Amino acid sequence: MMSSSDDEEIASPKRQVFATKHKKRKDVVFYTHFEEVLQKINPFGPYQIFCCIVILYASIEWAGNSSFMYLLGSLEPDWNCTYANGTTGVVKASTSEGKNCDDLKQCVSFKAIVDSVEFRSLVADFKLVCDDSDKVKWIEVIQAGGSLIGSVIGGHLGDHLGRRTIFFSGQLTIIITSMMCTAARNWYAYASIMGFNCFLYGIIEVTSLTMMMEYTSNKFRIIHTGAFQWPFAYMTIALIAYLTKDWQNFFIWLNLVACPLAIAFMLFLESPRWLIAKNNLNKACDVLNDIGHRRWNNAKVRFTTHDLSSIHKKEEQPFYNFFHLFSTMRLAKQSVMQIVSMLTYAMVSNTYLYTVQGMHDSTIMFTFLDGAFRLPTPFIIIFLDIYFPKFGRKLQFILSLVIELILFGVVIGLVATGTSYQDVSITIIVIVATMINDCVFWMNIVQITTQRYPTVIRCIAFGSLHGVKHIGAIIGFLVLRPLLDTDGRTWLAFAIPEAMLLGTLVLGIFLQPETKGKAMMDQMVESNYGKLENELPRALMRLAAGHKVRQIEIRDQLRQKYAEAQDAEIRGKRADKTNPFVFKGQGQNGQVNQAFIPEQAPPRRPEYRMRDDDSHRSSTHM
Repeated sequence: MMSSSDDEEIASPKRQVFATKHKKRKDVVFYTHFEEVLQKINPFGPYQIFCCIVILYASIEWAGNSSFMYLLGSLEPDWNCTYANGTTGVVKASTSEGKNCDDLKQCVSFKAIVDSVEFRSLVADFKLVCDDSDKVKWIEVIQAGGSLIGSVIGGHLGDHLGRRTIFFSGQLTIIITSMMCTAARNWYAYASIMGFNCFLYGIIEVTSLTMMMEYTSNKFRIIHTGAFQWPFAYMTIALIAYLTKDWQNFFIWLNLVACPLAIAFMLFLESPRWLIAKNNLNKACDVLNDIGHRRWNNAKVRFTTHDLSSIHKKEEQPFYNFFHLFSTMRLAKQSVMQIVSMLTYAMVSNTYLYTVQGMHDSTIMFTFLDGAFRLPTPFIIIFLDIYFPKFGRKLQFILSLVIELILFGVVIGLVATGTSYQDVSITIIVIVATMINDCVFWMNIVQITTQRYPTVIRCIAFGSLHGVKHIGAIIGFLVLRPLLDTDGRTWLAFAIPEAMLLGTLVLGIFLQPETKGKAMMDQMVESNYGKLENELPRALMRLAAGHKVRQIEIRDQLRQKYAEAQDAEIRGKRADKTNPFVFKGQGQNGQVNQAFIPEQAPPRRPEYRMRDDDSHRSSTHM
């Protein structure tokens, strides 16, 4: 007989419970948007930080190759002239501006005085002065043309073959061709090698920028954009130039510094967003699981194709090209806006390059200070963008253009009143305007382009816009630069960018949308509708998925409490008073009733603890 004491527990031998251990069942979760996937793997974890560091490191190589001729490569020394009578003399620099050329033409031979300048340039070795002074301009045009072709081709390759197309091999070839240019014995050999170098850079510039934008979420995308700024690159280039003193040694050490990039670029993964948009879900799962692995973001999550099936929208995907940027009215308006903006950006940047090219007193120090002064601007923009929600894209767009308009207006006034465009006051104003242009305005263009174009044509959009940028550089080489040396028309070299700034501002007020906080699009069908039409089906799916997940959680809790009630009954102990499956009370003789399992609960198994698979089957009867 059982004891009538309520405080004394019934003594019974403990029974060992043997049951097969099963892995914890994975809850079925449906992701309806790629941003939800990014939140699972951490949108700004160790992997994304690694990519930002590598891009910052790669910018040293890219800036050293593409911008070398702007300052360091065009530095002109004094010349040691040997006359017909055997005497020698010194002809001062500035022959590239037409001065002292008559004296130099009287020389039987002339040679650069190495000690007259702080850096031995291509102009000194190839004697690009007087009649050959325009060769510097043509080297820059060839490099810009190579980048133009590379950007357009890279944009199409990135959207059809993947963002990592020739990513590693292209960067390795950039290093090799950059080393090869040291063997050039004339200007056209150098221009040919560096033209191919810039062609490869044009491809990688576009594909890497697109891939970095797709690696992270809207909140942290501004940080990835800032990784493509060149302040650290300019400071490093100045240090290498100071230590080498010679253009050939400069390229040797530049590429020795960049050699680790060949290994780092091998660790980049394909854009999972592009893979999902292309319906390559198996590969997308591999990439996401690799990013979420403990060696990178340690997200402790594993994706399957079933998880991502609700993100992809099946649609016919033709061979996308440049003309698809104008396939709908919404895309056409945005494409016109972005093309005008990028052309304006290129004009302002090139005006800066022509203005500061005359600062040959200390070219190396100027290059270093150029990077140092640019350095705080990206950090300020990143801070304001992340911590101030009202600091939107359109506000950044308008503010940057208004400030540049004011600064260029001051420059035009000074030049019109007779101040030389190489005066220190004008140089400082142009430097400040260019800092805003290259940092704030360019980062704004990238952010808006990322959001306004679907994943399937995003790389084409970036490639086309960078192609426009290089077209603007070529126009600057052939049109704006000659105006600086034309008496009475110098102000036109600044008035043209001023007019473009004004036109871009007016156009942007009406056409430029606010894109901050808005999700990126993946398919072309999403670009045909507004945010509301796109988000309603996804919101319903998220609601249904959330309801299903909540049901699973409740069932798991009930199964756990049911198992606890079974244990109480098997061991002859009182059940937990908070257990909903247990009814406790005293019988007529004052005895404690055993644990009571309601009728709606699944049938118990007294022999062993309920297994996970058994509980799953029994839950269907609840």
